[in-house]
Amino acid sequence: MTDISRRLYLCGGLQGSGSTLVSWCFLQRSDMDGVLDADNDLLPFLDPRLGTPHAWYKTNVGSFRMSELVRHYGDLGWDVYPLLVVRDLRDLWARLVGGSYAPNGITAEDPPLRMRLRRFAEDCSDFSHAGWPIIKYESLIATPEPILRTASQQLDLPWDKAMLRWPKMPAQIADCRRKDQSFWNVPHDSLISTVGHYQQQSTSKPITAVDLQWLEHEFRDFNELNGYPVRRTDPAMGEFRDQRLAPSFEVTRRYRWEVRRKPIRWLLATLGFGPPCSVKRRTDKSAA
Repeated sequence: MTDISRRLYLCGGLQGSGSTLVSWCFLQRSDMDGVLDADNDLLPFLDPRLGTPHAWYKTNVGSFRMSELVRHYGDLGWDVYPLLVVRDLRDLWARLVGGSYAPNGITAEDPPLRMRLRRFAEDCSDFSHAGWPIIKYESLIATPEPILRTASQQLDLPWDKAMLRWPKMPAQIADCRRKDQSFWNVPHDSLISTVGHYQQQSTSKPITAVDLQWLEHEFRDFNELNGYPVRRTDPAMGEFRDQRLAPSFEVTRRYRWEVRRKPIRWLLATLGFGPPCSVKRRTDKSAA
């Protein structure tokens, strides 16, 4: 990596945290190129020529914690500049439970949602102790330019107005292959116009009472650290009071792969003959 910038700007957040929006803003810079949104269960080799001159890599906290990624890429010779994007975990929980892009699984690739949130909160604590920059999603939506200016300064980068104007097209960025539909479903004229669309979608979905109680107990320190209310009322949660989403093997990518190895089993599963009838569950094998 001689004569090439050794800087790797490593951005992370939970799915639904707004980290893809932040990633897009930084990749608009004239001195930056890299990966808009990487797979969270892989640790790929990054070509030293990825950036121009600086490399950018954004992923989601899931299979790995950000603190682990910082050390891993440091071992590979990079000077890592980490950045974390945070959001009220109650809003994140409502988005993740209601969507299919972050399955509540039991495998290393698709870990339980509660485990993901714990890893994320631990990362946030590590970032705070290390003095690494943190972008709060709610602050970014409210005042985009000052937040990005501050983050750039913390990352030892000069300010670049392209972070607001978005002159680059996806084809001009090294890797935009992994698509976050919640990001691509809104217009991309500039940061200000896109933020306006996000502001119109700010209504939170209801959370079950048992999950809300766990979130506010488990992440009290996280809420206090980031200025979120320790307790928040949810007027719509009463009708969901007794529901709770349990992690399962059938929602994971590994389950779908194992089913597709056997075409007949895959057909039976597709027709509604569920896992107990057509596919021997991995969890049954390992149960004590």
